[in-house]
Amino acid sequence: MGIRLTALAGVTCGLGCALGALPTANATTGIVIGDSLGVGLAEVSHLKNFARISVHIRGPKALEQIQRAPAGTTAFVVLGTNDAEGSIARLEKSIDDILDAAEKKHIRLVWIGPPCVHRPWDTRARELDKMLAARLPARGVTYVPMRDQAFCTGGLHEPDGVHLKTKGYAYMWDKAQRLAGFGATGSVATTAAAPPGPPPGRDAAAPAPASAAKFELAAAPAANWGGARADEPKIYVLRVKRSDEGTRAN
Repeated sequence: MGIRLTALAGVTCGLGCALGALPTANATTGIVIGDSLGVGLAEVSHLKNFARISVHIRGPKALEQIQRAPAGTTAFVVLGTNDAEGSIARLEKSIDDILDAAEKKHIRLVWIGPPCVHRPWDTRARELDKMLAARLPARGVTYVPMRDQAFCTGGLHEPDGVHLKTKGYAYMWDKAQRLAGFGATGSVATTAAAPPGPPPGRDAAAPAPASAAKFELAAAPAANWGGARADEPKIYVLRVKRSDEGTRAN
């Protein structure tokens, strides 16, 4: 009995160790900087949040966020909406200041453009979107426009026409991380690769994924020495069924 329990513990430990060695999601360093829309993005992305309300491209607040950010990180920038509410004239210098500050700290920027707003000043948000789209890629910045039809007409805005519902921030994050390739490789990837199929010419069925392994507890065969005693301890054996190795009893 002691041998069987030791074997069972070994199987359990082996499975636990294998699961513990799996990569965790969002292991790559990423942060959010920007305005109140950035705060909402941080909530759905679960990235470290440096964003605050009432932050503009123009002024010192965005630069202060970059100064506090860790060097070498990937920063998702959500800036421009507050600027579009006012004048966007001569905004290029402030944009360059942000890019220069990030470059000095080797921070990769993924700039999420000002989304469409259901307010009269949406025309300036559109102009700023064009300005950023023309300026940022030349500096090595990934630009993510947020004025597509699905976003603008999908009922993703709050009643104020500026801020977003949770599903709006989820849409923004999904698009941003896809265009940026964030989480697509390395330890951030969460989609398991499909197992290889059988070699050509074989008629065998494709093996099931490792995650589909079945576990069941089966009672050990009863002794035939006059029948099992009612008070005799029961021994259970863990059988691990694998499609490529058959059934093993431990």
